[in-house]
Amino acid sequence: MAQERTPRPSLAEYPPGDRLETWGEIATHLGREIRTVQRWEKTMGLPVRRLGAGPDKQSRVFASRRELDAWWRDHEVLRNAPDPTDETSGSSTAIVSVSPSTPAPETGDRRRDTQVVRRRLLQLSILIVATALVTVFAPKIVDRLWPSKIVLVVPPFQNLGEKADDYIAAGLTEEMIARLGQLHPDRMSVLPVSAGAKTGRSSGQATYVLRGTVRRFNDQVAVTAQVVQSSSQTVVWGNSYNRDVKDLLRVQAEVAEAIASEVLNKLPHPATPAREVNREAYLSYLEGRYFWNRRTAENIQRAFALFERSINKDPTYAPAYAGLADCYELLGSAPYTAMPPREAFPKAEVAARKALELDESLAEAHVSLGYAYLAYEWNFASADREFRRALDLRPSYATGHQFYAYYLTAMGELPEAIAERKKAVDLDPLSPLMASALGEAYYQARQFDQTIEQNKRALELDPGYAIALVNIGRAYEQKGMHAQALVAFQKILAVAPDDPAVLALIGHDYALSGQRDEAAKVIAKLTSLSTHRYVPSLYVALIYTGLREKNEAFQFLEAALNERTEYLVYLGAEPLADPLRDDPRLSHLMKRVGLPTKPSASR
Repeated sequence: MAQERTPRPSLAEYPPGDRLETWGEIATHLGREIRTVQRWEKTMGLPVRRLGAGPDKQSRVFASRRELDAWWRDHEVLRNAPDPTDETSGSSTAIVSVSPSTPAPETGDRRRDTQVVRRRLLQLSILIVATALVTVFAPKIVDRLWPSKIVLVVPPFQNLGEKADDYIAAGLTEEMIARLGQLHPDRMSVLPVSAGAKTGRSSGQATYVLRGTVRRFNDQVAVTAQVVQSSSQTVVWGNSYNRDVKDLLRVQAEVAEAIASEVLNKLPHPATPAREVNREAYLSYLEGRYFWNRRTAENIQRAFALFERSINKDPTYAPAYAGLADCYELLGSAPYTAMPPREAFPKAEVAARKALELDESLAEAHVSLGYAYLAYEWNFASADREFRRALDLRPSYATGHQFYAYYLTAMGELPEAIAERKKAVDLDPLSPLMASALGEAYYQARQFDQTIEQNKRALELDPGYAIALVNIGRAYEQKGMHAQALVAFQKILAVAPDDPAVLALIGHDYALSGQRDEAAKVIAKLTSLSTHRYVPSLYVALIYTGLREKNEAFQFLEAALNERTEYLVYLGAEPLADPLRDDPRLSHLMKRVGLPTKPSASR
């Protein structure tokens, strides 16, 4: 009876992305020579399929990535073994052979001495062989058990469409960094870099670059992404996606999973299915974050409206609530102060808690809640807990490090605050906000030259960045360079002539430079502004401090305490408050806020 033949496999049974159709592709996939994988097929059951003969009369082969990976996991010992067919994988194994001349008949003590010598020679041979084996295999075993981290750098995705869609590329970049950073923080560091930055091997760590483009066509978006090994400039993975805008979150998930598969050597990773979000809700959120990062009162108001629109389109979209909380907090804080803190911060807390109710793992919402605890509730232990939780969830979140530095500043830990701000700059080097925030940390540490230098870098990124001008002006004033300080402040007033925070800083500079009448005029103007908008009492206290009229300064500081002014938590680090430090009333006020009253090491 004829033996029943097994039907040949068909290519159609395997999706194109799963097929490897030549011996070369199979060998490359497994990182071995062709001769090695051909031998494994014959001797170890490597799952290689055969089709009919091709035009060259040779049998055609193909393999499934999925089946190869399963086989590879079952033969893990091969991973650390050198490839004997690879001429570059030399071995230092040495075998010692001892061949003594023909011995004479051995009796008594001589026989025992000979046995001892032979045992010692055998032990020496074993030791030499073992040493050689350890030399060859130990580094690979150590790397398997304690692998060095892969460094994946992510330049900004390039917008190939209209300039107005820049926020989509910026948002996609930020979201990709966040998602990739959560994959395997123990095996891979994800770092954003500027588009022109050089990437290479650092400290022996393999470095890869994720490059991407995005173009929007009405409600459709085209995204391309590829991973390049920087040492060889070899593309190790790439793909393109044409999707509805509402599927951008799914595109991010697919890219992250592909990178985990290709770059992280098939490591298992937790499945994090991306939910479908309403198209308009998602775009409004991205645009809101874009304006929120611009950090002017006008842009924060625009961001506020965009986050509200996002919530209206999708009331279950947690990030939009976190964005709304962030807007409330900034609008109730110096130097924006568009809302009284007692109105802004409770609303911020409600929005942050709603975001966490929808998604407890959202790092942005933990930062929002942490800042409410810090700046309004004066619950510093809870603020610390929330900031740490955010950074545990998302170690690469630059804003998380920036806001944790606010907590450290309030606690008088200025060197640690500087370190956190440096992390934020490293994580988001293209952000004028992060650059100026580091400059502010230098200012609070009384390192005024570094303050000016760092904030000038922020202005290189955005010449009109108002917060950088505020920090530069404050640093010049502390250096006694009043003319330069006024120039910085006046640049802001040229755009926003009635900005209360900048008017207060100018009034303080007038006071310090002896122009008391001009300082009094600024106090009068702030008083007039307060009849139709919120003007923090702290601003008036600042000018009286410059005038050295301490009774009036403390009168307005007491009013600021009742207003629950956010900036009070930074009194311990603020150089402008230094003239009040020898007055016990300042220590008493700081104790009521709950702040440490020990002098900072930087003063």
